[in-house]
Amino acid sequence: MTDDSDEAIWQRVLSGDSHAYGQIWRRHHERVFRHHLRCGTPAPEAEDLTAATFLELWRRRDAVRFVDASLLPWLIVTAHNVARNAGRARRRYQRFLASLPPPAPIPDHAGEIADRDDARLSAMREALATARPVDARLLVMTAVEGFTIREAAPVLGLSESAAKMRLSRLRTSLRAVMHQHPLTEGGS
Repeated sequence: MTDDSDEAIWQRVLSGDSHAYGQIWRRHHERVFRHHLRCGTPAPEAEDLTAATFLELWRRRDAVRFVDASLLPWLIVTAHNVARNAGRARRRYQRFLASLPPPAPIPDHAGEIADRDDARLSAMREALATARPVDARLLVMTAVEGFTIREAAPVLGLSESAAKMRLSRLRTSLRAVMHQHPLTEGGS
């Protein structure tokens, strides 16, 4: 047994040398990580499984086996077992989640709260909701997103003149809604 073999370093670990465990980690963690990656584990999970493999090494420090004074074969087998255990746990968790009844739908009341004191905004949203979907998208693309009519029309499958006409009609209907709900003093 040479002084720099895993077996010699491990004897120092067992005798209480904490730096020796770090040597084992530095020597083999990349190889264990690559093993997890090669088995198809995503990188973030492979990092966790690598850490779990070395935790298992510490937990079972009195039962490790060396092959030609190397810990690597034991680590690779342990890495494989840790990955299988994690996969089983993940499948059990998925089965458990699937067995739960679906949550009751919770209505989103944010719009009601936001519009509670603003009849103008509610009326405008209602007018947009009753507009043709392509007209509403055209308004959003030009008024909100900042596209020109020339840029927005082809995306929506319209000619430029048709887009101008649709936008003009939609603006007219929105103006009518806004006149029905004029701004009050201090309103926005």
